[in-house]
Amino acid sequence: MAYPLAVVEVAFNDGPYVVSPTWTDITSYVYDMEIVRGRDDDWSEFYGSATITLNNRARTFDPFYTSGTYYGKLTPRRQIRIRATHGGTTYDVFRGFISGWPPAWTDAGTNSTVTISCFDALQLLGSAPLPVEWARDYILSTSPRHYYTCEEPVTPFVATGYMSDLGSYPMVLTFRSPASNGERLAQGLPATSVQGTAGVAASSDWYAYPVNTNTDFSVAAWFTSDTATNPALHGTTGQYDWYFGIDTTVGKYLVIIRDGVTGTERRWTTNSLFETAVPRHLAFTFNMTTKALVFYADGITVATTNTNTAAVVVTGGELFEMGYGQVQQAVLWTSVIAQATIQEIYNRSVALFAETTSARVTRIIGATSFSASLVSTPASPASSVIGIGTDAPAAAIELQKVAASEYAPLFVSKSGTLTLFQQNQIRTQTASIVSQVTYGSGGVGLGQDVELQYDGDSMRNTANVAVSQGGVYKQTNTASVTAYGQSDAFIETEISNLTDAQDVAQIVSGWGGQVYPLAQEVEVVVSPTGTWGTTLALELMDRVTLAIAPPSGNVITVPMLAQKIRHRVVPGRWQTFLEGSARWAAVFILNQSVLDGTDLLG
Repeated sequence: MAYPLAVVEVAFNDGPYVVSPTWTDITSYVYDMEIVRGRDDDWSEFYGSATITLNNRARTFDPFYTSGTYYGKLTPRRQIRIRATHGGTTYDVFRGFISGWPPAWTDAGTNSTVTISCFDALQLLGSAPLPVEWARDYILSTSPRHYYTCEEPVTPFVATGYMSDLGSYPMVLTFRSPASNGERLAQGLPATSVQGTAGVAASSDWYAYPVNTNTDFSVAAWFTSDTATNPALHGTTGQYDWYFGIDTTVGKYLVIIRDGVTGTERRWTTNSLFETAVPRHLAFTFNMTTKALVFYADGITVATTNTNTAAVVVTGGELFEMGYGQVQQAVLWTSVIAQATIQEIYNRSVALFAETTSARVTRIIGATSFSASLVSTPASPASSVIGIGTDAPAAAIELQKVAASEYAPLFVSKSGTLTLFQQNQIRTQTASIVSQVTYGSGGVGLGQDVELQYDGDSMRNTANVAVSQGGVYKQTNTASVTAYGQSDAFIETEISNLTDAQDVAQIVSGWGGQVYPLAQEVEVVVSPTGTWGTTLALELMDRVTLAIAPPSGNVITVPMLAQKIRHRVVPGRWQTFLEGSARWAAVFILNQSVLDGTDLLG
């Protein structure tokens, strides 16, 4: 039987996010190619790439040739799929995206090639920014009547200045007194707030926006103020005139609602004292029928005391006004908003989501155009996370933090699926604890040049686990440090609790504190008639065995996990090279021993 046959296909008619594109076979144009998937050592991140040289003599793959077969379709990030057929079975080798189509001419212009560089889904997600503000889309999904993010640049009192409204009934606020940009009031909000010393901005024609005179309403905003006499927010909703602010003389928040129907002024003051100079997310809901008001600070219900007095009559219409102090993310709804909604707005505003690593991957992917159907996460993840990046970090950066939090491999599979393992998966799944193939003595062919590294360069016997919201948990393998000297690992995570941080640190300092063999790249199978099926079926982190027979003495048998797989293909020949590490293969295999025997040690 001959070497495996390559199959190279491109999705010329579909974009990068199509899950099942229409593939076009271009194998007959391929001069040579190289595919690499894996990582460079025990501690680095996984990657995938491919380089393919194409015959372009007919300018078939020249994006500038207007008469070309694929003219207009030779665009960046077209999907590519590489497979191998052997023994009647087709194996996935790589699925990814093409960077571009650069034509080159040689031999005085008589010969032309296009060498395309390809990358995997993790690199695609490396240029997919996450939201600047996690709360915005959620707030919009609640159908607010008015929503002012307060992120516009503010020039102190410019008559043409305005504050835009993202709500269902946009009511632009016009600046009418000096104001400036302030600091953002929560880490998950845009970079600026509005800071004023009087009635900063108000709707210019409030009668133009009539609202039902008999409606419930809710108001929420991030704000802080240092004045005792004026509100941070003021408005009129139907026949209710409302004020929302701080009574700094006593350190309490207050809401005043004037009822245009009964002529009653209702004043609610929080029972608890607050440090009112500290930015908080504050909200209240008002039930028009029962006249009940519920007050929330940072999503938590706060008890209030109500007093009623006579009030002026409200004539109707609608007004929204920002007053003293700093204000950001001001929202008004014409309904009573549930506490769960207000709590979610707060959580998103501070970029805190208490969830498992699997749920976090789902959240990150959901914020991109990448399909969730090409994502695999563990059903029973070991770690929980809470913080998430702000200021539009790349999705891939956040995914790597999730992988570090779970402390498990994150890679793109041969078929193009973004895959996150569970923390103990390589110590429990069959493919990682049972050798899939033996290379060398008594097994499949092995190249003549074999090198095993056995040194301390790959050791990590002191773990520094950075957890969410600051703080670092440190754990040292003292026995290893005494024997070999200290070698630190720094792991940046979004872990939410000490227990999960301790688990990660134990894995790093425990397995990292020992010396294990590391196999440098070695060619496997070597013969065109060799057993290619098991090798082509290998996935990253599958268990293999190297059996090296030196000229004299014992055979060296090393179990290891495949950390890098490289294929080199030219006409009539297919070569495969592996790199592996015994570190993560050296685990106790529970329940795999004979009856009443000891557990096997990998």
